[in-house]
Amino acid sequence: MRRLSTTLLGGLLAALVVLGAGAPAHAAKPHKKAPTCPAVTVDDSTKRAMAVFSGVVTDVQRAPRTDGQQGAIYTQTVTVDLVYQGKIDTETVTVQTDRNRAECSLGALAKDVEYMFFVTGNGQPWIATGGSGTRISSDAVAAEVVGLIGEGRPPIDPTPETASFTPVDTSEPQSFTRSAAPGAALVLVGLLGLVVVRGVSRGR
Repeated sequence: MRRLSTTLLGGLLAALVVLGAGAPAHAAKPHKKAPTCPAVTVDDSTKRAMAVFSGVVTDVQRAPRTDGQQGAIYTQTVTVDLVYQGKIDTETVTVQTDRNRAECSLGALAKDVEYMFFVTGNGQPWIATGGSGTRISSDAVAAEVVGLIGEGRPPIDPTPETASFTPVDTSEPQSFTRSAAPGAALVLVGLLGLVVVRGVSRGR
């Protein structure tokens, strides 16, 4: 009886060890992560891009993917600072990024942060893929872009200053004779009055 109890106890301990070893293995199953995007030089980024510009992300909207892949689609509203390449003539543009567990991707961009965008597409929206080279902007990045493709320009040409003019009287000035006539008439009236007064005095 004692030997049977020992056997049963050993069996129960073995079963617990097997169960305990199996549970953590199941719980520790790793989640699949998106592949790391390869480093892209600014030179390569400018060559592949249809537009290059700097701007600050002011809004981020998330939407589920519709292609069957795990992840999401993000639409960023960007206030454009300078345009280095491409046709951009509005103060704000939309840039689409994505998160895809099967491929490298940028995911959601940080709000209130300035980026240097290297994008493709037609602008409705612009597309920034994981391999586009889109990155947080810095003086070094901006200097490299300028060295490759030239100085940037504002998306909208500044309004030229308009000069104000004061109207000037263009009518012909009066001749000296016409200008002096009223004064001469007053002088003549005064002289006539003086003659009359003297004549009256003499008559007395």
